[in-house]
Amino acid sequence: METIKNPAALHSQTPNLFSNQEGLWMSWLNTKDSTDFLKFAHYKNGSWKTTTTAASGNDWFVNWADFPAIAINDGTVLTNLLQKSDSGAYTYDIKLNLMQTLMRPSMSDSISWKRNIFLHDDGTKSEHGFVSLQPYGQKSFYAVWLDGRNTSGMSHDGHSGDGGAMTLRGAIVSENGDISREEELDHRVCDCCQTDLAVTKDKQIIVAYRGRSDDEIRDVKIKKWSEATGWSEPFTVGNDNWKIAGCPVNGPALSSFNNEYVVAWFSAAQEEPKVQLAFGKGGVNELDIPININSNPTMGRVDLVMISSTEAVVSWIEDIGDDTLIQLLKVDKDGSKGEVMTVAKTSTARASGFPKLALNDKNIVIAYTLIERGLPSIIETKTVAVDAL
Repeated sequence: METIKNPAALHSQTPNLFSNQEGLWMSWLNTKDSTDFLKFAHYKNGSWKTTTTAASGNDWFVNWADFPAIAINDGTVLTNLLQKSDSGAYTYDIKLNLMQTLMRPSMSDSISWKRNIFLHDDGTKSEHGFVSLQPYGQKSFYAVWLDGRNTSGMSHDGHSGDGGAMTLRGAIVSENGDISREEELDHRVCDCCQTDLAVTKDKQIIVAYRGRSDDEIRDVKIKKWSEATGWSEPFTVGNDNWKIAGCPVNGPALSSFNNEYVVAWFSAAQEEPKVQLAFGKGGVNELDIPININSNPTMGRVDLVMISSTEAVVSWIEDIGDDTLIQLLKVDKDGSKGEVMTVAKTSTARASGFPKLALNDKNIVIAYTLIERGLPSIIETKTVAVDAL
């Protein structure tokens, strides 16, 4: 495993990754003199290109678990930030920032920005976040997020007042920043677990999120959309039957390869914390038998990337002795596994965040926030060849 020097300065956190045939992108948040900056950079052919500042502000919601996403489609970069909308601890809106790279004959690239685009139009002083973005079609994007428009007057986890539950919503974002087909996907979901999103080769949209039943079963669910059938009914992943009165802040991870996909998730049902992974096929609303991932006590915080139609690489955090470690593992659809590889020591602290994975050519890249007592946070990036896992 090799460390890649990255352009994130001290006081940076919450990296996110996106990769395609044009290389790898990383976004992150940096704080300087009480101002927050959303930045991203492109990694290609072994080096980082110019760092771009997408936006800055001093009224943002900056959080270890709810942080910006990034996606690229045909030269257009789409990111999001979370901006406070009121004095409540969890009242914030989702703003999109869209950068277009325009190729012009006999001229260098021209950059065009559209900033501060509302992803939602409800106008409520409530929580909106946990965004996932993916390219959709030739130039557009699909976005999903958790939306608290029905929770006004309630506590963060929906246990007081007369409002409703947190919802899951989705929408298409055009290359010009226009929002269309904005709709509710699930009327009752867990309040602060990350979402994830994949778009298959045949343009099927797959969304993974943590549901929430009336009796507080908070298992992970998947919902799919295709042009022929529209949205499917959600189906439960793993059927863990995890009953928990509050949000575990531990969302699922999802990745696709052609028309196959894979999901990884954390559960502590029956007081047994574990990370599991299951493969699925685009046109089938069920999954293969779950594969257990961790061998030691785990706090979850999973991510994964599918590297072939039958293989995936998954990351998670677990404890071995006195050490808290970021672990990496290659898993095959038939249940066979490679050797567990330790990426780095980390911390149980919330500020250590969620490590993120991406496939860059034939290498796995992992980015994570490193915190050490008395020192400013920094972002570390490492890479390992797929063949070494």
